[in-house]
Amino acid sequence: MRLHAECRLAGRAIARSLAIAPATVYDYLSRARLANLTWPLPDELEDTALERRLFPPQAEQPVDRVAPD
Repeated sequence: MRLHAECRLAGRAIARSLAIAPATVYDYLSRARLANLTWPLPDELEDTALERRLFPPQAEQPVDRVAPD
């Protein structure tokens, strides 16, 4: 988030600098946007709380599958 917000780097440039896939950068930036996170992060936001906001638990979806014969 810092590279995007402060340095104004594009997703591909961030990916190159971190040696990760551009899709990973875009995924994290999208997750941050959905979680209403802005840079700089609040000082009181702990790592576990940040992770919960970026990766909220998914509601289990009932799976309708046909039973095998």
